[in-house]
Amino acid sequence: MSNGPTVLIEEANSRYTMYAVVEQDERTAYFYLYPAELHSKKYRMRACWLRNLQPGPAQRDSAAMENGDAPMLEARFTNHPEGSAPLKAELLSIVWMPEEDGAAVLYDGKPLGVIPGWSLYTEEPVAYAADCIDSDANALVFPLGQPGKNEQHKHVADAVQFRQQWANAETPQWPVIQEQFIATYERHFGKMLQYFAIDNNQWPPMALGKFEKDNVVYFLSMGVSIRPMPWVSYLYNDNAPAYRRMEIALAVSKDDYTDEEITRMAEGISGMADIPWRHISWLGEGHTIGSGKLPAPFESIVLSAALYNGEGIALPEMYGDKVNLFWASPVTLSEREFAHRQPNGGYELLEKMIEGDVTHIVRKRDAIV
Repeated sequence: MSNGPTVLIEEANSRYTMYAVVEQDERTAYFYLYPAELHSKKYRMRACWLRNLQPGPAQRDSAAMENGDAPMLEARFTNHPEGSAPLKAELLSIVWMPEEDGAAVLYDGKPLGVIPGWSLYTEEPVAYAADCIDSDANALVFPLGQPGKNEQHKHVADAVQFRQQWANAETPQWPVIQEQFIATYERHFGKMLQYFAIDNNQWPPMALGKFEKDNVVYFLSMGVSIRPMPWVSYLYNDNAPAYRRMEIALAVSKDDYTDEEITRMAEGISGMADIPWRHISWLGEGHTIGSGKLPAPFESIVLSAALYNGEGIALPEMYGDKVNLFWASPVTLSEREFAHRQPNGGYELLEKMIEGDVTHIVRKRDAIV
């Protein structure tokens, strides 16, 4: 009878939505990703076998599972059938993927186990281990294999480099990104009038720039696209780079709204910037978000690049990915309910808005549905 496993390392992601843990008992070592309590009804814990510390069984370790213990991996699937030495806590480190829904555990700087973010959304959890050399249809874990043979190696290396870049005080990343975005926005909307930090002093830095042109006030975000959004790689696979990064914009007519009303709307937008990472979700074309900062009769925002009818704005790429600029357009309760009535209803709502001559510029209007 085991005394229960020992925790060797535990680390939360930056928004405390998930926890990475490595545990070891006298038989096995495992890497786990746990959703925080708030997300535990929506997402399940995921496990990654790391190594057997005793000779592996010939068959699936069903007895351990029935006892509620972590199962050993069958001997034929491991590179040490007789078992490996126990892991040393001081050699372990965790690297979170930029989306923060997946992570890897490194041993002496080398990948030991990987739980990709997309496995959070699948029926069958998927994980990869360096000490696994083969698998079958009932696999607990898959081989991580050699660099170049499994794309997980590249994802881990990219994540390590990403974290190191941002941790390196000698080469600050933010001023360069900030300058690129401000320059792009100023080309279209004139000199930036005000700059508001919207990151609550959390990494990554995020801000809203305020601009004014032709009696329209513009607020445009920067820094939101530093992180790719969760979910997107699962939904879009190879096309994910076109959808996983965004910035948010708001344009309000001064003929229709007071400065105070416009400022409140901008506050609402600034609170939306971190939603994908606080809620392990994603934002895209036609998505709606409730907001208490809107003038009546509006009560939600619909995000859209399609509503924009100005001259094309090419945002700077972020880590080689396209960045989508979504304009926030207020919608009424009846419009939001229309959007939620069927799958992709947000697109249908946007079509009706465009037919009704609603553009990216927020003006007073009647409900269209």
